[in-house]
Amino acid sequence: MVTMDEYIEQLLAEMPDSALRNVVKNILDEPIPETVKRRLLKPLQPRKYRPIPPPRKAKARKRKAIQEEFDPIPSQKVLRSVDDYQNDLLGLFEEPKELAFRQTPWALGSFLRGWQMDVPQGHPQGADPRNFLESVEFQIREKLEEELEALGGGLKFQLALKVELVKVNPDGSEEFMEPIIRHKQEAVLQKNEIKAALEESFPRLLETLEKWTQRGSGWMVVQVRTLWLDIARYQPLRGGSYIPLPPALKNKKAVVNVKNMDDHCLRWALRSALFQAAKDPHRPAKYPTADGLDFTGIDAPTPISQIGKVEHQNDLAINVFGWDKGVIVHRLSKQPEYMPRKNLLLIEEAGKFHYTWIKNLNRLLYDQSKHREQKHFFERCLHGYKREDLLEAHRPESLTTKVEGPELDPTKSNTQRTQHHEACSYCYVVVRCDGKTEAPAEYRGPNAAEHFLRALQVEERGIQKVLAKPQAIRMTRADWESHRTASRCHVCDGLLKDDSVKDHCHITGKYRGAAHSACNLKLRLSPKTTTIPVVFHNLRGYDSHLLMQAISKVEGRMSCIPNNTEKYISFSLGQLRFIDSAQFLQASLDKLVSANKPKAFHITARYEPDHQKRTLLLRKGVYPYEYMDSWERFEETKLPPKEAFYSKLSDANISDSDYAHAQRVWETFGCQTLGLSWDALLKKTGVELELLTDYDQHLFIEKGMRGGISMVSKRHAKANNPAVE
Repeated sequence: MVTMDEYIEQLLAEMPDSALRNVVKNILDEPIPETVKRRLLKPLQPRKYRPIPPPRKAKARKRKAIQEEFDPIPSQKVLRSVDDYQNDLLGLFEEPKELAFRQTPWALGSFLRGWQMDVPQGHPQGADPRNFLESVEFQIREKLEEELEALGGGLKFQLALKVELVKVNPDGSEEFMEPIIRHKQEAVLQKNEIKAALEESFPRLLETLEKWTQRGSGWMVVQVRTLWLDIARYQPLRGGSYIPLPPALKNKKAVVNVKNMDDHCLRWALRSALFQAAKDPHRPAKYPTADGLDFTGIDAPTPISQIGKVEHQNDLAINVFGWDKGVIVHRLSKQPEYMPRKNLLLIEEAGKFHYTWIKNLNRLLYDQSKHREQKHFFERCLHGYKREDLLEAHRPESLTTKVEGPELDPTKSNTQRTQHHEACSYCYVVVRCDGKTEAPAEYRGPNAAEHFLRALQVEERGIQKVLAKPQAIRMTRADWESHRTASRCHVCDGLLKDDSVKDHCHITGKYRGAAHSACNLKLRLSPKTTTIPVVFHNLRGYDSHLLMQAISKVEGRMSCIPNNTEKYISFSLGQLRFIDSAQFLQASLDKLVSANKPKAFHITARYEPDHQKRTLLLRKGVYPYEYMDSWERFEETKLPPKEAFYSKLSDANISDSDYAHAQRVWETFGCQTLGLSWDALLKKTGVELELLTDYDQHLFIEKGMRGGISMVSKRHAKANNPAVE
């Protein structure tokens, strides 16, 4: 090993005599610290072995990488550099790369894994999130099909989008953000369920993204950056071949357990309920194989998640209970209350499950209380009653109007409940954007409010199919000329430049005008997100109470905008949005109709061309609300007498002219019964609010009040409370 001094002497000796040699020599005359010498002349040695970090550090580093990759919202805003803009410009001249999934580095065996699709900067498919999802839908479906085969069963998946957003600040600077948008997990058991699951997932992603870009936030979409597909194994409860009953269940003699040798135990359990055998009900030979049940698209063994499909295909109502040292609830049917329930019991042994039929629910639940006499249980809450009449009183009420109450002291202020009200019928008309209508839908019978909501859901699915197939544009010669000479956008009234497009109605195909490309995209109708208005007059004051009582029995996402704890400005069921026209037109229907000319009612004229009859329909009618206290009243074949139209609510009878009008309507339209020939379709309420005696209740209602300045519109007011002088 040479020293520093020896190395310098050797270097100077090899240099020729020159001025440069003298300069170098003078520079090197200064002493060099030993630490610097050792660093500069450190001999070449083999690199030291670097040990692998302990597992704890490796896990921490991996966790940090995952957090950085899946951080929902960055804590700091991203400011773009000049290089980013240069890359955007260069990307415009490159061929777009094919988008493909790659597996993410994190995984949990075969139970949990993820796939990632990176979108290059400036890729044409990443400019619009909706178009991006539509373009990669096939690849997502392929990946889900591969995972179904690899997992050998069901799976749950979740999509996540990282989207770059930009906002222009008041000072002219641009601010960027890259939030990650996710949706609720979707379960898939078969390949044919993938398409429907994606049709649910895509609108939810776009709806969440719209919350960023709407409501005056100022954020605009720049590009989709990344798409993640997270997948987890899903193994729902499902029935299988025969399992013997536990001794505690067998001794109750309340359950029929068919000894089937296949995986169709759900079907055998339903057969035992539909074709009850008096002797040896556990033998499969006791039941017909041609049972008329439709199990198309139903797995065997059948998971609980598919029982709803079995119900709709076979017009059944099925409850599923379980057994864990007692009865537990797995599923309660959401079918209408008038449909008889088929109660099934799902038993388990060593990870295997098996459906059986509960032939006597009261006997199965008998030992839940110490009461040793006969008990009657309600299957929805599993609550028992001593007598059957108490159980019937607990069930949903049928049509009743009169309520008996105690005699009241006329010298005191009090409130008495006199009537109960139930919807008995409905009628609605579907009106398209161009005024085209379909035939009115009518119904009279039990559970009218629930039946009405389900009928609207059928209409919702039909409208979704129409929106999913937009009509091609149809332009006349005048439309072409109008578009050629257009200089302003017919949507925003801004000047048109090079981004002018033809805007048309996707339902009728009619040309609407020239518009900016961005304005045209905002008018796009999506079959999964477009709101469908359902208009009532005085919805907030009356109809909403009837609908809210029935809406819990109907499937679908529910949301509302409350005015207070009892009244709602509007509420939504799926894409159906219920609104009150009385919020926009502050008058009764009678006054609104009287303020318009008869020729303004185009829809009424479409279904009643006779002018004389139409004039009668445009006048407010009368209805004997309190007289209609049973279903038999609808079958009466003559008009009730005038006294039947008396109302306790207003403490008044109808006038002679009103009754004469009712007689004229009955004769002109040739009415035969009191059914749907009347204008009024819902029974009105006479229920009065009880007086508050609890101070906390008073504060609760007072906080929910909305209003402004109040006034007394009469010069003289008299108290209606006898106790007040």
